[in-house]
Amino acid sequence: MAYSTPYDYNDDSIRHLDEKFGEIDCDRFLYCIQEQQKWDIEKVNNFIAQLRTSHSYASRELDRLRELEKTYNKEYPTNHRRYVTTAQEVVSKMSSTLSGLKKIVAEFRSKGKNKKEVSIMDNTPLYTGPYMQNLFGWDTYKDKSAQDLLEELNSFLEDAQECIDIAVKMIEDEIAISQDPETAYPIYLNDLNCSVSDSRLLIKMIESQRPDLDNDFVKALEEAEDAKQFIASLFHTFNREQFVYNSACVAIHEGKKAELTKEESLIWGLDNERKVKRLRLLLAHILELSEKMDGVIGWKGMLKGYFVMRLLYWCGWNGTKNDAMLKYITKRCKGTIEVVKMSAVMTEKRKLAHLTAHDDQAQQLAFNRRIDAFIDDLEEKATESS
Repeated sequence: MAYSTPYDYNDDSIRHLDEKFGEIDCDRFLYCIQEQQKWDIEKVNNFIAQLRTSHSYASRELDRLRELEKTYNKEYPTNHRRYVTTAQEVVSKMSSTLSGLKKIVAEFRSKGKNKKEVSIMDNTPLYTGPYMQNLFGWDTYKDKSAQDLLEELNSFLEDAQECIDIAVKMIEDEIAISQDPETAYPIYLNDLNCSVSDSRLLIKMIESQRPDLDNDFVKALEEAEDAKQFIASLFHTFNREQFVYNSACVAIHEGKKAELTKEESLIWGLDNERKVKRLRLLLAHILELSEKMDGVIGWKGMLKGYFVMRLLYWCGWNGTKNDAMLKYITKRCKGTIEVVKMSAVMTEKRKLAHLTAHDDQAQQLAFNRRIDAFIDDLEEKATESS
């Protein structure tokens, strides 16, 4: 399948965006509004109001871009609702800032020239060309309106330039990552493993009768001559929902090769085949464990809440109310022993608040050692018998 990547534009779009709007010199500014344009106080005040409107748009765009910059190129997919979908849209997001900027600078263009033949930067005494210093300076205006205008104009230009700099940097970094498999692949793997732990998708996929294990992305990944290069080339091609679904399909596809079930692949993701198979073995001998280890079975002959909590942490649980692992354990123990509900597990987790972090960690490590030693013995016996 041919994918549409976010890099279908040329460097001209970046060069066009990256115009430099430096601070405006006081003498040039006064020349423009006094000698060339003949602005009176009313005109100055009206223009301040117009400028402040444009500045408010630029300030909001700047805040948005500063936040976006923190994560934009650190995530493999891009969400349509929270982030721009492609770097090209970063450019389009600048439209109101650039439009306002150009309208403002255009007010100071030299008269009598074809505005279409030269750029706004080359056709205004604000930046280039001859000018004369005004003898009266700010005294031409009785109040501080002209000074306020210059201050507001330079503040606007500073914010507009930062918007442009951030956008250009994001675009350049995005392109660089898409061409560098060694940078893109770790980002992909991190998001892949995070995606397969998405509980909402997990429920949807487990309940699905026919997950699309052979979807286009899985097929293309299998057929790619260089999987890492292929993955890099698709950086920022998928939105979050598309990527999460593709991640689930990849996890199930790879898990199937390792003889893991669909459910196991979605819960533990990639590279956890060993952990899953050891857990299977443990649960198959859970009653035997209860004879060798205190605190396994509690009230009404059920697995105790504390034991289940520690076991979940051994499994890689993140401590949230996501009960996918617990449901898996419950299903595996069905017909052998009952397992407590998530409410009992969370009750035990809340009790940990009375422990120091050191004591909690020490208890978990001791638990892990007991469980691992028990499973090691089972594996050793299985090897000897075979």
